[in-house]
Amino acid sequence: PTQATVQKLATVLPRVQSLIKEVAEVERQRAKLPPNNEDDAYVLRFSRSVLEPLAEPMVEAGAKLGGSAPDLSAAFGVHVAELDAACRAKAADRERKELEEVESSLSGFLELGKRLKYDTTSRDDINSYSGSTGILYNKFLFRAG
Repeated sequence: PTQATVQKLATVLPRVQSLIKEVAEVERQRAKLPPNNEDDAYVLRFSRSVLEPLAEPMVEAGAKLGGSAPDLSAAFGVHVAELDAACRAKAADRERKELEEVESSLSGFLELGKRLKYDTTSRDDINSYSGSTGILYNKFLFRAG
């Protein structure tokens, strides 16, 4: 279970990093343009569907890893909750700050996992098994009917 959690976190990290760039762009645009509520809704959906489900497994894995992992997992949960509040307040600067804190928690956790010889490579395919990528990612998979 710890290895699976570490790989999930490794898969989420690049997505968080790309979201930070998007939120920074939204923050820049908000200085000149009226705010678009869909931008905050996108970050909120990402937080709820991707980050929140990781909080509990991260706490369990943190207890097994030891060291600073429990502190990092607790900080992760706090920052995800603060990200939710920032999205509701429509504050792009706070969203970016909280996403950067989430990224640092994830990076620290993965660095600790790497030192303890866990596999910290990300898995971007459907099954988390790279051998089936050619079969699953074809044009028929995502078509209805």
